[in-house]
Amino acid sequence: MKSTNHLQIAASILADTSRILRMDFRRRAQHLNLTQPQWQTLLNLSREPGINQANLAEQLDVNPVTVAQSVDRLVKAGLVLRERRQQDRRAVSLFLTSKAEPLLEELNVIAAETRAVAFAGFSAAEAQLFEELLLRVKMNFCNTDNTTKADVKASASARSSKEDV
Repeated sequence: MKSTNHLQIAASILADTSRILRMDFRRRAQHLNLTQPQWQTLLNLSREPGINQANLAEQLDVNPVTVAQSVDRLVKAGLVLRERRQQDRRAVSLFLTSKAEPLLEELNVIAAETRAVAFAGFSAAEAQLFEELLLRVKMNFCNTDNTTKADVKASASARSSKEDV
């Protein structure tokens, strides 16, 4: 009989939970008529105004073409502005418009609802311990070839700077 591999089970649960969180958020946000890349773009632009499309694609872990298409639709809807940088006229920065603010407020409410379901019954101490353990898992990837400490720290600080799912 095989022994239970708790780390294998924990990794599987972590992946499933991440998927379920995204599904719940997507279900709650469907009335906004935004695609997942669109609302993720809005949330990221609220955290990092002025980012360019290449860096945004990297943060979202999607193809730059996907970001370009999403941004095109958001610009057309009046939610995002593209501005040429003064120092380099070829470079374009992305910013939210005032029309995006009500959507962001609603996305943050939806994120809070999703978190409330996910963490129902957690004490403050349990929530803090959970955060610390997840951060340790994330920091362990600093020792891999694919992830640097700067990537992990930037991701952690971006997540803590604004509400998200």
